Amino acid sequence: MNLYKNKTILITGASSGIGEAFAIELDKLGAKLVLTARSADKLNNLADKMNDAIVISGDLSNPEFPKQLYNDIKAKNINIDILINNAGFGFSGLFLDSKIENYKEMINLNICSLIDLTHLFLNDMISNKSGGIINISSLASFQPMPYFSVYAATKAFVTSFTIGLYEEYRNHNIKVLGVCPGYTKTNFNKRAVMTENNHATGYIMTAEAVAKQSLKAYEKNRYLLINGFSNKIARFIFRILPQKMGLKISKMVLKKGIEKGQW
Repeated sequence: MNLYKNKTILITGASSGIGEAFAIELDKLGAKLVLTARSADKLNNLADKMNDAIVISGDLSNPEFPKQLYNDIKAKNINIDILINNAGFGFSGLFLDSKIENYKEMINLNICSLIDLTHLFLNDMISNKSGGIINISSLASFQPMPYFSVYAATKAFVTSFTIGLYEEYRNHNIKVLGVCPGYTKTNFNKRAVMTENNHATGYIMTAEAVAKQSLKAYEKNRYLLINGFSNKIARFIFRILPQKMGLKISKMVLKKGIEKGQW
């Protein structure tokens, strides 16, 4: 059974990376798509290649845009069956190496817009007695991460919120899934003001693999997915380690990566 055929699905951060991969895969499965991100040109180019997709571009780090996006969708008489909260960004370095405005923008995008959109569309889903939400978090949500302190904290919020939401609404015919990939080949960190050598250049999984695994997990009514076997092992190891040891290992690995220009 194709769970996604003829379903209307809103994807945030759809212009590249995991969001784009979700759009491509869901288009193959016959879904109707609403795509949003900052880059209207990229979204329009993507939508032009799809069977049934519309574009509503905007910046979700702007506190006003989530409600505007919701109102624009309602004005078009579109009912969202599944919301994929994918938009987000992060960057590495010492906490004081970046301006506070960058952190506020990250928090607005990674947390506040996700909460706003979930609150708006979940209300409609409850009224319709069906629907689903997929929140893209991160493996970083399970372990405080030196040099990624704010990003990891935002993702810890997303994972915790998603699991709680699942339990609240699982008996209301609402599916809720939190997705926790490790480092993935995306442009998530390019949103920040960064130097040429301050973003990750390697990756563990492709965005396409993350999207496909996530859709399968959603079909199976799972509430949490850690993408990839190696990431599951990493999660297990850090779970049993004393926190101080985990912090030291994280700091050592991340600092070495930053020095080599890998993060």
